[in-house]
Amino acid sequence: MTTAIAARSGAGILLAGTERTAPSFVTTLRKAWNDYWAYRTTLVELQALSNKQLSDAGFRRDALDRIAVEAVYGK
Repeated sequence: MTTAIAARSGAGILLAGTERTAPSFVTTLRKAWNDYWAYRTTLVELQALSNKQLSDAGFRRDALDRIAVEAVYGK
């Protein structure tokens, strides 16, 4: 089953290549949602650590956001 996304040219014609299959879109959306919650969970857990624990692990408190992003998204 194919669904069209509401992308129109100036003439109101559906543009070529703007069709997506429903499972693909749902799968992508689900992955993005799961990645976001993995990031949030990782960040909250890192923020719960004491300064001593962070220091022992080699982390600085001001870098926790970057560390959580790298852990989940690999960036």
